Amino acid sequence: MPIPLSVSHERVFSGTRRRIYQLLSDMGTSADAIWPFASQPFMRTPGPLDPGRTEEWHMGLHAFLSEAVPEERIVWRIDNEGVDGTHGFYLNSIDRKTRLVHRITATLSDTEGRLLWRRIEDAHERTIEALFDKLGRVLRR
Repeated sequence: MPIPLSVSHERVFSGTRRRIYQLLSDMGTSADAIWPFASQPFMRTPGPLDPGRTEEWHMGLHAFLSEAVPEERIVWRIDNEGVDGTHGFYLNSIDRKTRLVHRITATLSDTEGRLLWRRIEDAHERTIEALFDKLGRVLRR
């Protein structure tokens, strides 16, 4: 029986949507300034973000870029056995600040999907919090 998964993390930053979007789009490239764990690399195909062509790999996940709307969102379609869904970053303005939301919305199969999520759930939580912490430090520079 499929199991729905919906996980969100959000934080408000003093940086502009343009700057935050650029930092997010640089993740996994040689210009990456915000990925927090060198020992758990975030990798993606080189070049500009190109929906349907750009791929990413991290923490045992593989995904294809589904959508990249400058200053609004970067959404990836998860390409792992047992997982049907997306994860992405969503930006919106609040007064003179930017709210950044990372959201996973997926359906997990009873076996492979549940086992994958159980294996990475804690690491995912720590990674998103560390990513948001590092993003905040980079924005203060």
